[in-house]
Amino acid sequence: MPVCAVHNDLILFSKNQLTGMKKLFVLFFLIVTLCSFETLIRSFQPPQGHTGADGSYCTNCHSTNQLNNPGGSVQVTGLPDGSYTAGTAYNFSLQINHSAADRKRWGFSIEARNSANQPVGTFSTTNAHAGINGAELSHLSAETFASFSSNYTYNNLRWTAPANPGPNDNNITFYFVGNAANGTGNTLGDFIYSNTKSINLLVNQTYTFNGSGNWSNPANWSNNTVPPATITGSATIIIDPFNEGECVLDVEQHISSSATLTVAEGKIFRVLGNLTITN
Repeated sequence: MPVCAVHNDLILFSKNQLTGMKKLFVLFFLIVTLCSFETLIRSFQPPQGHTGADGSYCTNCHSTNQLNNPGGSVQVTGLPDGSYTAGTAYNFSLQINHSAADRKRWGFSIEARNSANQPVGTFSTTNAHAGINGAELSHLSAETFASFSSNYTYNNLRWTAPANPGPNDNNITFYFVGNAANGTGNTLGDFIYSNTKSINLLVNQTYTFNGSGNWSNPANWSNNTVPPATITGSATIIIDPFNEGECVLDVEQHISSSATLTVAEGKIFRVLGNLTITN
């Protein structure tokens, strides 16, 4: 029996061949459905491990364009420049730039690694379209905008430095990526940009209380910098309230023996909270 025969300009297929074609169609439908579902999931929150920290980028999936195509970039502002202070929370923004105003959707991921390549610090956010993603901070339910644009900024992001930095935390690197997507619902035609930012622990940090009132009030400290709840390393705390003011420790404070706490002559330092000095 022939596989097919031509009758009156119609192609007639055998029963076995029709069954095979149905199977191929079902397989194709399942593949398309799974790919569409995977794209939907990733637009909600991306898979972890593609920030570049381990040599993997979002181009593993968004592979139609090269990494860091000329004309685009991803940048962060608000993270410390040069050195960080233990226990300090840094509010930052992440901006994705593209070479042309033809993008409708934007995604990102960022993580921090110490010199042992371990996650370090804590990410948080009040941005409704960003969220915790394992050790990373990533887009969450990325919006598709009605109009095209050449850039987008995720605001209200935060990284809190480790309160008790270990030897491996003296050097920290942020790895981050941005996705300038066309909003078509698939991974074709998207552009991935990557970048890094490195910082060091500010070991000899000096905290100066020069206001009057509670220890916990940033306005009472020079540069609005309140000491972290646990002081390590060789940090210095100077209590020097203005005029006839006083410093009131209203919180729990731990200070290592290697740090220095100095109360200026004639100044008042009252302890209402708990002050612990340890080895």
